[in-house]
Amino acid sequence: MRTLRRLRRDTSGLALVEFAYVTPIMLLLICAGGELANYSITAMRLSSLALQVADNSARIGTGDPSQVKVITEAQVNDILQGALAQAGNLNINGTYTEKQADNTTQVKNKARIIISSLEPDPVNAGKNYIHWQRCYGLATDYTPQYGEEGDDNLDGMGPAGRQVTAPTGTSIMFVEVHYRYEPLFPVLRSGMFGLMTYRNFDSVAAMVVRDDRNTTLDNTAGAPVSTCT
Repeated sequence: MRTLRRLRRDTSGLALVEFAYVTPIMLLLICAGGELANYSITAMRLSSLALQVADNSARIGTGDPSQVKVITEAQVNDILQGALAQAGNLNINGTYTEKQADNTTQVKNKARIIISSLEPDPVNAGKNYIHWQRCYGLATDYTPQYGEEGDDNLDGMGPAGRQVTAPTGTSIMFVEVHYRYEPLFPVLRSGMFGLMTYRNFDSVAAMVVRDDRNTTLDNTAGAPVSTCT
């Protein structure tokens, strides 16, 4: 009995017990905070990448400023290569290893960039068509979401309620960036706070072409064609 009373009064290990209770919660909050920051930064970088590619696509063209500019397949390829450099460690044209629900791993392709030239439809008044479309990235399972090359009689391109249309006499460079997000601390199924899961990011951007130009891609130089097939 005396021993039990002495143990009840002993508080020498109290701080250690409290620390043992608090540590898992603190680790949970730290990991969730880091994941949220990484998620937000990745989303912002992909949005900026889509906007930059659209802006660069709207500016390309060679020729005398007083004449209609010509755009080439090589220039489009340069834009896509520039996107790879701008993306940095986002690994746009690479692969990654994704953990599966059965604790195995699978190598998957990371991303896909799609550039579409949206122009006034020459046949259907007030409508648009996709004159050409170019793609870059190994993740060919990401297909164009808002139309494919040759599609005509379109009201526009983009998510419902936010579609863009090509003004008369010019065109729109519409860009899609599709990307597979890797969490810092991957947890399958729902994930912690809905964050720590693999998921798809889809960013879009559009820019009006600034100068008069021939919207048909010239390839007299025989440059590789970055088709979407």
